[in-house]
Amino acid sequence: MSAFHPVGKIVGDFHPESLGDPVNELLPFRNCKSTSDARAILHENVEKDVAAILDLIADADAFDVIELMRMREFPIVPDPRLAPYGGVSLPVEIIAAVLLARPSRKPGPTPRNGTRPHEVISKLHERCMRLSRIASYRQLTEGQLRNEPLGRLASEYQGAVLNIRNLQYDHIRDEHDRKLFETAAASELMQKHLGFSYHDVSAVRSAMNEISAERMTRLRDETGDLLMMHQHLDPKEVPREIIEQFMSGMIPLIFLPADRSIITTADVASASGLDIATSRRVLSSFAQQFDDSESPGKRVFDLLMGNNPFLSRPLVSDGEDNFALTSNEIGQDVLRRILERALPPNSPDVRRYDQKGRQPISEELARRYLETILGSSAFRKSYHYLAPKAGVSADQVGPDSANPRQAAEDVEGDALFLIDDVAFVVEVKGKSIAEQARRGDVRRLNNDLKATLGDGARQATRIRELIENNRGIWENSSTWLDLSKIREVRTLVVVLDDIGPLGTNIADLQRAGILPEDRPPLVLSLHDLAVIAEIGERPAEFLLYLRRRTDSPVTTYFRALDELDLYMMFLAGDLYVEEDPDEVKAEHPTAPPVTKSERSRHKRSAVGTMVSDCCIELTTWMNRDELPHGDEPVKPSMNALAEVLELIDRLSAAGKPGWFRCGADLLALSGEGQLRLLSTIKTCARATRKDGKYHDAMNAYAGMWGFATVFMATRPAGTSIAAVKERLQLYAKAKQYQLQADRAYGWILDENGSLEDTFYFSSVAPSDPTLDRLVKEMKLQPVGQRTRPSARRPPRRTRNKKRKRR
Repeated sequence: MSAFHPVGKIVGDFHPESLGDPVNELLPFRNCKSTSDARAILHENVEKDVAAILDLIADADAFDVIELMRMREFPIVPDPRLAPYGGVSLPVEIIAAVLLARPSRKPGPTPRNGTRPHEVISKLHERCMRLSRIASYRQLTEGQLRNEPLGRLASEYQGAVLNIRNLQYDHIRDEHDRKLFETAAASELMQKHLGFSYHDVSAVRSAMNEISAERMTRLRDETGDLLMMHQHLDPKEVPREIIEQFMSGMIPLIFLPADRSIITTADVASASGLDIATSRRVLSSFAQQFDDSESPGKRVFDLLMGNNPFLSRPLVSDGEDNFALTSNEIGQDVLRRILERALPPNSPDVRRYDQKGRQPISEELARRYLETILGSSAFRKSYHYLAPKAGVSADQVGPDSANPRQAAEDVEGDALFLIDDVAFVVEVKGKSIAEQARRGDVRRLNNDLKATLGDGARQATRIRELIENNRGIWENSSTWLDLSKIREVRTLVVVLDDIGPLGTNIADLQRAGILPEDRPPLVLSLHDLAVIAEIGERPAEFLLYLRRRTDSPVTTYFRALDELDLYMMFLAGDLYVEEDPDEVKAEHPTAPPVTKSERSRHKRSAVGTMVSDCCIELTTWMNRDELPHGDEPVKPSMNALAEVLELIDRLSAAGKPGWFRCGADLLALSGEGQLRLLSTIKTCARATRKDGKYHDAMNAYAGMWGFATVFMATRPAGTSIAAVKERLQLYAKAKQYQLQADRAYGWILDENGSLEDTFYFSSVAPSDPTLDRLVKEMKLQPVGQRTRPSARRPPRRTRNKKRKRR
């Protein structure tokens, strides 16, 4: 199950017939001059709506109301195609917060069998959704009022924490939890500070699910069987005892469901195999009890301000070993934070947990996922190298340094990947975002982000600059690692927390000074990296995604609450902004003159875009094992022309120099550009088949990621590959030099246009008299037309008609 839903999705569940007018609810916030004004509006509305809620449920049993709200907000049979299985948690939590302010589960005088709480559930839902909207308006208003670089981002993050549940796909979350909590260090610390193990939590969670499912299924089947057995009778002819038997099943099923929903310690012990004491300890640690020392209005206000106890304690207990579930399952997405809060600050236990559990497990998982994505093992892991001391320039620790340790200090990196001539620098951060930051404390958020994203970015940028400036690094005072073949360096910061908008909105982090202005790293949660590893099909796709997300106008113009929404847009071919053609021309003077149409395309493209939920297809695929038998979802994949993908796959399989960047450059082309490239190949092949002669062609793609050129030649039958390659290489060297293109890809094709051999020129001399003469001798003319790198949507590939598309 996963919940990659923006706040707008939750607001969007409101129906016109519901209580209130969203526009009129928003109007009072226009006049707010301070955050206190915005909070006062929220407080006033909370008091009004909570009073109305109390009137509606005054005599009802709390467990009846909570379960009825769960039935209203969550489908009885979840649809694995939807996230979060079609449900909204916040209304359930608001009602539970109101009920917990009672002195007991049912303080009213009316007998439970005389109450009819099912009749008011729709009204409760409307009140809760109104409060949810007003809370969102308050967050947005405060974000605008805060005169701080992270003000808006803090509000969006607070809204995401409030509204989004079940942040991870189940199988990925379970794998991460097992890896972490089954380490000796974490397991011992859980027993010491929490009194139970990860196995105990999993067993209790599974038992609760089994008990609830069995009861629901039994009541459904019993009532259904009665209906089927007597469907031929007139209702007046149905025996009284049958009607009473039917109602005895329907009442706990849908009218007064407390008896069905309550799970006792004994129930869990029996179903899980744990002893009573352990079962009670686990259940109690995730439960809240009734307590009227705090008013219901204050409980709801604190909840909507971000202090949500249901995230870590989703159970409600009556103090007599009876428990009811509110929203999430126990321990879901929060077990790590629960343990971390239980560890004494700055204690040896904290250091042991981090050094023997959290950090090494995070690094191991990140490396494993990247090895899957990139199709290659890490070149270095948990490695050491020499970095310049403060105030020392990078060139003082270059390859010619006689005593590098004098100007440098020993530092550690988490992972370094070398794929063809591309390097990936990876830093992994396991530290969690503090609760104060999750509740919207901008100052604490700023400090936490500096200690995680900022520190990781600084470390990744440091080694990137050493590789780019010195063409290598000192691994120690006597070992120089030559990286002179590297032509492109990309950086990533992987975090253990699900940070939502804190990672997606890179431009905000740059303005706050947390990420560098130039080529910031991509910030990914470990969960999102795992998803990309599961659905990604080509290393070149990931390289292009890194370029797009961190080194293009996408960083400025696209805003999202979740990284996977951006990734799905990328696969669809919609995550792009046309580069400024004047900037491209300034960067590459040999490119053709800028046209009006190019400027118009850039202007139309460079507009702010707020990304909503793009993960329906992804969620269906990730939950495919839970779909009905025979329902075959389509795996999300890169939207590009099939022939281009086949060409990229052939280049990758051959593994010759240049394959990696070439694949990313080809995927970056628009649909028009890809068609033109394929047309050029076919034209050359057709000409060779017709006249039996050598034919060549060249396409050039100038952009802010460099100046890529593709040279191709078709080999006539009977001519050796070597001869054709030598001839094309001579042309490519001269033309690349004339254009000052930083890279040139050469393809030798047979008469049918199939790839036979390749070559790659990964650099170009700024001045070379020999090549100057060659350009003149060959009488080369400037390129008159070229296709800009673009991500404009390529034509859709035709899907297999036998497979269902969602």
